[in-house]
Amino acid sequence: MQYPITYWCGIKREFIYRADGSFATEEIDRVKDAGFTLMLAEFDTATNLLVLDAAHERGMKVMVSDGDIYRAIAGEEQRRAYLAGVVEKYGKHPALFGYHIVDEPNASAFDVLAEIREILAELDPAHEAYINLFPNYASPEQLGNPTYEDHLAEYTSKVKPSIISYDHYHFLKGAQKQKKTFADAREQQIYDSTFGGASEYENVDRAGFFTNIEQIRNESLKTGIPFMVIILVVEHGPYRNLTDGEIRWEVWQSLAYGSARISYFTYWTPGKDNTEDDDFWHWKNGMISRSGETLPHYHMIAEINRELQAVGSILNEQQSVGVYHLGQMPKERYVQYLDGAAGPIDSITGDQLTVGLFTGGYVLIANRDYENENEFCFAAAGAVALFDAESGEFLALESEDGIYRMTLGEGDAILLKFEN
Repeated sequence: MQYPITYWCGIKREFIYRADGSFATEEIDRVKDAGFTLMLAEFDTATNLLVLDAAHERGMKVMVSDGDIYRAIAGEEQRRAYLAGVVEKYGKHPALFGYHIVDEPNASAFDVLAEIREILAELDPAHEAYINLFPNYASPEQLGNPTYEDHLAEYTSKVKPSIISYDHYHFLKGAQKQKKTFADAREQQIYDSTFGGASEYENVDRAGFFTNIEQIRNESLKTGIPFMVIILVVEHGPYRNLTDGEIRWEVWQSLAYGSARISYFTYWTPGKDNTEDDDFWHWKNGMISRSGETLPHYHMIAEINRELQAVGSILNEQQSVGVYHLGQMPKERYVQYLDGAAGPIDSITGDQLTVGLFTGGYVLIANRDYENENEFCFAAAGAVALFDAESGEFLALESEDGIYRMTLGEGDAILLKFEN
């Protein structure tokens, strides 16, 4: 089964058609060539159906966004009729993956979202109703709950989603918060919380990435609902222009924890030139520029996605059974540090490593240093094989008296398979 890799902010409306009015299939090809397996259709019905057709021809799936879903959220009396219309339009298409419902809801919306999900599950049980949650640096006011754990528990118990999706943007830069007053209170809260932890003087890493993924993983294990992590790409507001090592760090740390899907924020660079919006977010350096040029992040992520598809497809067939760290981290809760053996590993020596254990004898070891290579060694009694993403095969490793020595690139990871 393909590992789902998707994104936020897809092809801009003005680029989905060519100047002569014909459908721009080359834009669908560009998405596929970047290694995405799940794309967005965020247009009118006719265009969404063209995207579904083109994606199907290329072996991809599509998450559909449709205005009638948002009308269903707001309109209680016509809710079922709106949703039935959406299913009628898209439900039988072979490329359909699911329906986008809402991004980062307050807990006050959970009852309505539960009803939306239940109606869609009744009308179209084969396809997902997708909702994305706030990160753990959202305020209690944003969450509508006193704690993040309360928020997760209420969400999973009420809404019963098919996946727990969230974003936690880790890499901040020296950026002073600009004064901005929003007419929408929710937008004001998002803007204010986004700058939490940012430094005016130097690049910093926001505390709480591992606390957040521990919270999500714990809820996932408790409920049996898989989870998805959204990866920061685009430079904006307090967030810096990311290196290849930093993007790899986000991806492979998420995989070490068992993320069943990965999304990137963003594919297309948001915003428009000379708008009030860009005066304070300063969007730049997505995968595709505002005017449609391919940017360096596109090529970085295309290479990462080739590896991610291969590794993710293997690990999605397994269960995450433990995550351990070598090297201390400040200001992180729930993290377990490795002391001695870990699963099939008898011992491991190194620093700044994340060790994800999975059923089937699989172990993903990820470098927590996104600026430098990382050398480590481990001991194991049985045979060990290293996964080669290019060939899709596991290659036997040679040891020195049971000791294996490895080097990881900046923010990178390796997948190992241990035999008893």
